[in-house]
Amino acid sequence: MHAGIQPKEIRIMLSRRRFLAATGGLAAFAALPKDGRALAAESPELEAAVAAAKGQTLNMIVDPADAYREVIGIFSRKFPEISVQASVMHPSDAAPRVISEQKNGVYAWDAWWGTCTNMNSVATPAGILAPITDSLLLPEVSDVSNWRRPDMLYTSDKGDFVFVHTLSLINQGAYDADQVPGGDLSLDELLDPSLKGRISIRIPNRPHGGSLMLAQIAHEKGFDFVEKLLTTMDPVYVDNDRQNTMSVMRGDSAVGIGTAEDTLYECHKGGGCANVKPFPTADMQARGVSVFKNRPNQAAATVWVNWLLSREGQEAYVAEWAKGSPNGAVSMRKDVAPAPGHAESLPDTDHIDRYAPVSYDRGREEVQAIIQLYKKVAG
Repeated sequence: MHAGIQPKEIRIMLSRRRFLAATGGLAAFAALPKDGRALAAESPELEAAVAAAKGQTLNMIVDPADAYREVIGIFSRKFPEISVQASVMHPSDAAPRVISEQKNGVYAWDAWWGTCTNMNSVATPAGILAPITDSLLLPEVSDVSNWRRPDMLYTSDKGDFVFVHTLSLINQGAYDADQVPGGDLSLDELLDPSLKGRISIRIPNRPHGGSLMLAQIAHEKGFDFVEKLLTTMDPVYVDNDRQNTMSVMRGDSAVGIGTAEDTLYECHKGGGCANVKPFPTADMQARGVSVFKNRPNQAAATVWVNWLLSREGQEAYVAEWAKGSPNGAVSMRKDVAPAPGHAESLPDTDHIDRYAPVSYDRGREEVQAIIQLYKKVAG
């Protein structure tokens, strides 16, 4: 599944209701596979949540990446009496949708898993999330000493609504080495007159790859640099990240800002796109999980959150993410190692200020400044 997927839903039903008949009415906890039972046994509260979740359907929103769905499949096999319905949506589409639904009294969703920028900058201020700390029942999850950078486990000072399990550098830009000066792009060369009209940007009107990458460029080069880029270089604005990536791959654009990392990765893996290189900088994004206010299947959501953030869940996430991406298969858990070759995508946490913290409160203003600049330029 490409990151440029349109916001229509793809539903994955992972029902195990026939399991009930096979157990002859045994208690939910006793019926769990060994791994699920062992995890639940670490907390009486989680054991009770597992029992209460029997027969519930966990309704989730996930980002468009195969790894999310693969991990959900593992969870379903661990906890077979919880059905899972996962709907794939871009975060910038998911947040407005749920806000609209809740305003109309519709509370259909239980949990949201993916990149955290829209969870924090749109969903949290709108009040559609519930504090996730109430759901953290496993000691290994709630003990902050098990996590790197405990000060960055939550995205907002306004409340513990979004739990961050991964901080990684995401390169949402690409360039055609045959079309840029000298064959090697630097940030300064984005203002080279020879590239005028040949830079495509995913429309930076919301918090997504286009605006986040521009925020990182502004963080490094200054806001005036980005303003000059938008006002003097005649960039071409593109609707979505996959379309933007394909524009660079076809040679229609020399540079793409707000591209789909996995689309370029698949092309490279297949032996193509040798002339298309990753952008000279990357933005630091958080991946994490949140739960919705008035979620209808609270027990199922609680079991999911605790398993995902456990060592077992994070090891599953790292392994699955590595299968479809060149980087980002890392966890903030101290006892979970990065996938081979993925350690380079870890941000330098000793010099964290070099990155625009786009998923956190303190980076929200940088992203909003980019969005307002675009709206001003676009008229």
